[in-house]
Amino acid sequence: MNIGDKVRFLNDVGGGKISAFRPGGIVLVEDEDGFDVPVHESEIVVIETNHLNFVKKPKPAPKIEYGAEPASKNPAEAMSGKEYLKSKGVVQKNDDEEVDENLEARVIRLEMTVRKLQMQLDRLMDEKATKEKQKVEARQARKQEKNEIVEVDLHAHEILESTAGMSAGDIKQYQLSVFHKTMDEHLKEKGRKIVFIHGKGDGVLRKAIIDDLKYYYKTCEYQDASFQQYGFGATMVIIH
Repeated sequence: MNIGDKVRFLNDVGGGKISAFRPGGIVLVEDEDGFDVPVHESEIVVIETNHLNFVKKPKPAPKIEYGAEPASKNPAEAMSGKEYLKSKGVVQKNDDEEVDENLEARVIRLEMTVRKLQMQLDRLMDEKATKEKQKVEARQARKQEKNEIVEVDLHAHEILESTAGMSAGDIKQYQLSVFHKTMDEHLKEKGRKIVFIHGKGDGVLRKAIIDDLKYYYKTCEYQDASFQQYGFGATMVIIH
């Protein structure tokens, strides 16, 4: 194994790239999120070798029995097995029981996994809150839109490009077809207000609209529209 080699975990999902080696057979694997995950070399397998990296893995520390004197005569190396392990960062319990370094690496990996899961959960909660906010805003927009009054001007010059060749009866029938089309488009929008501007004239179109409201749209309410805005020439329909 070399630094830069791509590996996968044997006892867990995922893997990464070797970033460093530690005493006791511990390898630091940089995962896809950039975290250095400590794992024992026996729990990973190389899936792609970094041929351009010639950094060799440091040789493992020699096995030393507790209480044994080191073979070297160098005073700096004259220490007991316990002292040597402590100098290498191996944690011990009550100076007697050595904590399994492999187990410690597993615990660190588990803590990092929990952290990543928490980050993912926080992100999902933020996305859910954003979607709920968008739904509320959409409902408010629909409600506001429903409260807006729809105006339909039924004057012939507003709905026809030309009346050439059309009789008064033809024009009236076309005006009523526009009325029915508008009503059908908004019939499911409860509370919707529609103002049909038909003009005062002789009242023929207004009477025809009211007759059709009574016959085809019996649940809808109607009344004269605002006099200040439309004078006597408009009828307001409220969808129920």
